[in-house]
Amino acid sequence: MPREGVKQINITMAKKTYDKIRKSWEGEESEKKLSTWVLDTILLSIKKEEWLKKYAPHLVYVGIDKNGILLRDRHLKDSIVEVKLLDNRLWCQICREKHCMHGYYSIGLPNIAKVIDPERRE
Repeated sequence: MPREGVKQINITMAKKTYDKIRKSWEGEESEKKLSTWVLDTILLSIKKEEWLKKYAPHLVYVGIDKNGILLRDRHLKDSIVEVKLLDNRLWCQICREKHCMHGYYSIGLPNIAKVIDPERRE
């Protein structure tokens, strides 16, 4: 039953998407209802995006290739930076380091899952 003064909306999604979400929720063994868990997850994702924009405004996600994430770095005259997955670690091709802003930024991106687990590419 909706609380008084709270506007609710419904969101339509494909069954395949719903099944993935439900499977993740069940894997969490959460005490939360599915709808609450989904909303919390979405809000956390938004906060992460805000954090990335605040602390690395010079970096922009471009895409992924078969080995890594591609970023545009405005501090490097809009150069494209590739952050690859090597030996289960992110490796910046520009900085030649495991620990740099490009790697930290990449790990905060949802698309990192597509690099770490190629089966997730859709």
